[in-house]
Amino acid sequence: MDPPRLICIIGPDGTGKTTQAKMLIEKLREMGYEYEYRWMRFHHFISLPVLALARLMGLTEIQTLPDGRKIGYHHFYRSKLISTVYPITLYLDMLLAMIFKIYIPLKVQRKRLVCDRFIYDTLVDLTIDLDNIEFDNSKTAKKFLKLIPRDCLTILLIAPYEKIKERREDLKFDKYLRKRIETYMELKKRFPQLVTIDASSEVEKVHNQIVEIVVGENESAL
Repeated sequence: MDPPRLICIIGPDGTGKTTQAKMLIEKLREMGYEYEYRWMRFHHFISLPVLALARLMGLTEIQTLPDGRKIGYHHFYRSKLISTVYPITLYLDMLLAMIFKIYIPLKVQRKRLVCDRFIYDTLVDLTIDLDNIEFDNSKTAKKFLKLIPRDCLTILLIAPYEKIKERREDLKFDKYLRKRIETYMELKKRFPQLVTIDASSEVEKVHNQIVEIVVGENESAL
C-alpha cells in the first residue's frame, strides 16, 4: 500500500510525537519513500499583537519551575475581546502556515510530509485557552478543520495522565495537563477518523504500530 503523502502525528505533550515522527520518516526513507518533517504547533504572526495585548491585560500566567524552566498559561476566557479576536487571528496564521508549509510542498512541489502536531492540536490549545469544551463545534473551529487536506492521515498518540506526567519534569507541574488529555479524548470521540494509538507502550512498539497503519502490516515487515 502506497503511504499517504501527508501524515500528521498529534497528541498531548509527553506522548513522543517528535520522536515518532522522526522515526517514521527514517523508516519510510528506508522503504524508498522520501518524506520531509514539518513542525506545525505554533504559528504566531497576525496573532502576535493580540498575544501582547493579552499579556498586558494580565491574561497570561508564567509559572517558573524549580529548574528554571517556564510554563505559560493563557486565560483568554476572562476577556470577551481576546476570546473573540485571538481564534480568528490564529486561524489566519494557520492559513498562512498551511499555504507555505503544506499546500505548496504537497500540490506544487509534490513532496511527501510528516507533521509533528497539526490543526487538531491547535483546536485543543484553543479549547483550553478559552475554557470552552464546545469550541470545536464553533464556526471558527470549522474553518480550521476545512484547512485539513482530504487525503491526510492523522494519528493520535494518547496515554493516561499518570504515565505522561512522569516522562518529563515540566509535565509534573503542568496544572492543565490532565484537562488537556481529557480534551484529546473528547476530540477522539468527535472525530472518529483519527487513528488512535496507546503511547504508554515502549517507543519501538508504538513505532511499529504507526508503520503498520501507514504502509500496511505486510509491507512494514520488508
